[in-house]
Amino acid sequence: MIKAEEASDYQQCIYPYKFDRIEVAGSFFTGPAPGAYLRADFERPREPVSFSLLGEWHCEYPGGPSLFALADIAADILGVGGFYGLGTARRIN
Repeated sequence: MIKAEEASDYQQCIYPYKFDRIEVAGSFFTGPAPGAYLRADFERPREPVSFSLLGEWHCEYPGGPSLFALADIAADILGVGGFYGLGTARRIN
């Protein structure tokens, strides 16, 4: 996943699908898990977040960005680790 204005010809080739808006909704963890039992991660304190990535983006999948790439970008924007969520995208090509 890369911004269209920053993409080289090679990157446009390996990320062939272009989107003009990516909506992100998810949460990020605000504290540690309350224990080591199986559901501990599901019960971690969290805070919901949603935002839009405007501009044009090149992605490698026709349905939108890879969830790994999306989590990395969300972590950069929010300045936190432990982001999880989903993105929906509007394709323009």
